[in-house]
Amino acid sequence: MAKIAFYAPIKPPDHPIPSGDRLIAQNLIKALELGGHNVILASRFIAYSKRPDTPTLEDRKRQALAEADAVVARLKDDPSHVWLTYHPYCKAPDWLGPCVRQTLNIPYITVEAARTGQGFGNGQDLWRDWRHEAQIGMQMADLHLAFKPQDAAMLRDLMGDAAPIEMFPPFIAPLPEPAPYPPPDTKAPLLLAVGMMRPGKKEQNFRLLLEALKPLTHKDWHLVLVGDGPSRQSLKEAFAALGPDRTTFTGALPHAQVLGIMQRAALFCWPGWREPIGMVYLEAQAMGLPVIALHSMGVPLTVLDGKTGLLSPENNLTGFTANIARVLENEPLRARLSAAGPSHMAESHSLAAAARRLNKALATLQLQFAPKNG
Repeated sequence: MAKIAFYAPIKPPDHPIPSGDRLIAQNLIKALELGGHNVILASRFIAYSKRPDTPTLEDRKRQALAEADAVVARLKDDPSHVWLTYHPYCKAPDWLGPCVRQTLNIPYITVEAARTGQGFGNGQDLWRDWRHEAQIGMQMADLHLAFKPQDAAMLRDLMGDAAPIEMFPPFIAPLPEPAPYPPPDTKAPLLLAVGMMRPGKKEQNFRLLLEALKPLTHKDWHLVLVGDGPSRQSLKEAFAALGPDRTTFTGALPHAQVLGIMQRAALFCWPGWREPIGMVYLEAQAMGLPVIALHSMGVPLTVLDGKTGLLSPENNLTGFTANIARVLENEPLRARLSAAGPSHMAESHSLAAAARRLNKALATLQLQFAPKNG
């Protein structure tokens, strides 16, 4: 099998700060190893910047090119068969992969090459120069594995209709054994929401959930909200509008305890407004928990509407409310959605499924780069 040089410009997969990006990078490595490949972490260089200013860009690029020289020096005597970069985008261009590909003549793959939707205003694109740097590298890739249709569309706009793109469904590794969490003192069906409680998109999703539940206060349910962050207190005050003893704020919990709550809950209710992928939906379905969400961005990439959950249009919060009520009141429907989740995950979004897709892509590229006889 192949020796894979792995790189994540936003942060290395062994970075101490947890995040969705770090988790996906870790899972990619697991999938490659499950497929029989030898994965080495080629570099821990962080290209990511929170600021789009030119001096930062120039400094990052200078450091990156020096690191690229060092990586080439490390690999040239025992070169990898493939270079794989996870999530190059405007705020974290990949300057290393293109240099290694050009110098060592090995296939170069990206996974989730993307562009930021931030930084636009008053007719300005603050990340324009960073975007240009990221796109130079993207155009040198021999294959792009895209999680989202909008990323594939961006790459086709950049490289033309013949761009080497394959869709690659998001996936998760096998989940740990669920751990018990002290249940709320109620016999009502549990609705569960999990998310960081911080200003911006995450807080807006919690507030959309609040508005969706207000018309349902006459029904029997109890809402469990898992997560923490600077917006937690203001959200607790806002959710008090649902009435006394209707909500439990758990704060941040170990992963196994979150799964323990999923095991007991009746519905996973997270709007997913502007959610790029929504890895938590994959976990909910793997635990047999029906999903109620909006048909927004990456949500339909992970949830099968009508089979593992119910999705309403992004701008239709009334439909979101109606779907919660419908599944709460219809036990056969809830049981059918629950039963379909684990099999859907195993078939399309498991580590084994990802390993099979990666092996197919790698085999094709290695044939293209194989030395010609004669």
